[in-house]
Amino acid sequence: MNRLSRWLLFTAPLLLALVLISREGQARPGGGNTYRGSSSSSSSSSSSRSYSSSSSSSRSYGSSSSYSGGSSSGSSDAAGGGYICLFLGLVFAVVIVRQYVENRNAPTPPDWSTTEKLSSERKEQARERLNRLRTEGPPGPDGRPIPFDPDFSQILFEDFLYALYAKVHEARGGGRLDTMAAYLSTRARAALRVLGEPERVYGVVVGAMQYLSASPLSATSERISVRVRFETNYTEDSASGAARSYYVAEEWTLTRSTKAKSRSPQNARVFKCPNCGAPLEGMQGNTCAYCQKTVNTGEFDWVVDSVSVVERKERGLQLAGDTPEEGTDLPTVKQPRVDERLRRLLAADPALTWEALEQRLGLIFQELQVAWSNRQWERARPYVSDSLFQMQLYWMEAYKRAGLRNVTENARITRVELARVTADRYYVALTVRLFATGLDYTVRDSDGMCLSGSQRRERRYSEYWTLIRGTRTRGKPSADKRCPSCGAALAINMAGNCTHCSAKVTSGDFDWVLSRIEQDESYQG
Repeated sequence: MNRLSRWLLFTAPLLLALVLISREGQARPGGGNTYRGSSSSSSSSSSSRSYSSSSSSSRSYGSSSSYSGGSSSGSSDAAGGGYICLFLGLVFAVVIVRQYVENRNAPTPPDWSTTEKLSSERKEQARERLNRLRTEGPPGPDGRPIPFDPDFSQILFEDFLYALYAKVHEARGGGRLDTMAAYLSTRARAALRVLGEPERVYGVVVGAMQYLSASPLSATSERISVRVRFETNYTEDSASGAARSYYVAEEWTLTRSTKAKSRSPQNARVFKCPNCGAPLEGMQGNTCAYCQKTVNTGEFDWVVDSVSVVERKERGLQLAGDTPEEGTDLPTVKQPRVDERLRRLLAADPALTWEALEQRLGLIFQELQVAWSNRQWERARPYVSDSLFQMQLYWMEAYKRAGLRNVTENARITRVELARVTADRYYVALTVRLFATGLDYTVRDSDGMCLSGSQRRERRYSEYWTLIRGTRTRGKPSADKRCPSCGAALAINMAGNCTHCSAKVTSGDFDWVLSRIEQDESYQG
């Protein structure tokens, strides 16, 4: 038996097994379907995962949602889908065999991780260049640099970006884009108008935001710019009332004077004249009607200099589509010297230990599972940031309107790996890669029929979770359900305030809260 025959004997059964199990385990808490869209065996349509994030991103927690024009397959479609999958699997096998024969003597290609590593290094460079706003600046009298922006916070900057993206696209609705002129250059507004000005734009969910580049910063720099890529979903209503949902990929370039100062936590998501604070409705072109300043120059705040629409596809909302996991077996993307950074963090707060952090993470994980499965998202309120809470609430309401419920059972964390530790004036952020498993499926309310996922086969997955806590907060993280401010039994209103002492416990000022969930295939470090 020659090498090719032995290869076929081994590979054919494996390919067949993969085809036959491909319909199982394609949904889970946090999603599991790619929001970008890929072929789904259950719906034969282009699926897209709704993404959870700190403002999102990202995908919907506990959802297997997808933006797709197809409909969920019922039991009558299963046999036909199986035959199609089998046929495609056999075709795929033939293609692989042919490729094997043609390339068996070709030189071995470089390992895939080389490209990943270089890509990660470029993205890391963009982050670090932005963070140098806290350390770089012109020399002072003693020769030491006077930082351009000592209060710059990566966490707040990203909150601002997510909020700005949503605000801008909502302003396209009803032709109100000029009200955002303080944050958009003339050419950026022109690029956005090409997308149209529908009656209303809503349900803006940022699935992922990635840094593409940032300009180098030195003591003599007068401006800094950053280029980011957004991958999002939103819905538009036309004048006739017709609703259309889209998956969109856009690249934005933002610029700012190095003399401008960062926003405070209270103002990270607030949009008004960046010079005088007047309402944006008073904008006259690029000039504020109140202070008479041309304010979209970057002298006062970040301004979007250019917008490039990379992709825009219409996709109807489908909440029961299935798509396989992506990236679960990729190596963890780790910040350079991350273990050393963690040791410094723990040394500065002896009551803070890795074991205590894991216990806090476990509590948040379990509470989110129960809150999502029981459609009691308010139960998760004490443990997540404002933006993440609102994003997932949107998806929960979408499930309710569709008469569906995404259920998780026996969800449990199997491993946690440290990925990133950062700190600024306001926050300490700790990103971990969480490996977990459990049942995840979507059922129809009317008859309990399972439409996607599996009620028998557990799904293995991993995600990057970012927890934040105020820099002035010290002590052991709480692993019980009590208010971190007053100690009373945990009861939080929708605004994130304790109903006993009125303290806002979701800001990170008292304990670690979940700020962002990012998927393996989009996390960049």
